[in-house]
Amino acid sequence: MFKNSPLQNEHIIFTGVNRSDEAANLTASLGGVPYVAPFIATKEIVEPEDKDKLLNSKTYQWFIFTSQASVAAFHQKMLTYHLDVEAFQVKMAAVGSKTASALEKIGFTIDFMPTTFSADVFIKEFPQVAAPDDACLYFRGNLAKNTITEGLVNSVDEWTVYETVMLEDNVEMVKELLTSGKSCSVVFTSPSSVNAFHQTIGKDLGYNSFTVCAIGHITKNHLKSLGVTVQVMPKTYTLTEVVNALAQWKG
Repeated sequence: MFKNSPLQNEHIIFTGVNRSDEAANLTASLGGVPYVAPFIATKEIVEPEDKDKLLNSKTYQWFIFTSQASVAAFHQKMLTYHLDVEAFQVKMAAVGSKTASALEKIGFTIDFMPTTFSADVFIKEFPQVAAPDDACLYFRGNLAKNTITEGLVNSVDEWTVYETVMLEDNVEMVKELLTSGKSCSVVFTSPSSVNAFHQTIGKDLGYNSFTVCAIGHITKNHLKSLGVTVQVMPKTYTLTEVVNALAQWKG
């Protein structure tokens, strides 16, 4: 059935947080064998002052989200304190189409999304739509860099709404697969997924026995800092585009 597929007999391992269903289905349709094997997970940070922070957040002109995890954590806080979309008369900035979709599913309208789905491009393009005195609230994870806070002229307050934790559930299975002699590709979606893989597998096994795929240049540069060569990176930073780029590279 998949005789002419570029991903025939390719075993593709998705190491990021468990949001890989669409990419896994695409992998299978192209003849590959997908493994959704997250090395990290995200967890909402719950604090006693959440309600006050939510109510005070209405004073900002912009909310900034850079991941689906930050949207999910914010939405959970809305549900906890029975607030709906109408309670927030602010503009929405989203880094990435998946982040934007997550906000739209809740009922928000996206007012700005950068042309490239990364924080360093966001800070270059955001001033085109935001006034310098617009106050911003940036919903972030505990491992996020300070690119947005330090890179904008705007007043940017941060709210750390989720944390990234390392998962070891899939380590043995992935290690076995990578040492089985089968043709494998490993997809990295963030520096934190790289770190988790590197600590548990990469530093001992190395990266030469499989194809290394990065979702975007931030992840690629992080791999490079560890001495790892990235073979595949898509032009548009989504998981499905990683799979398409891999199919093109293998084909």
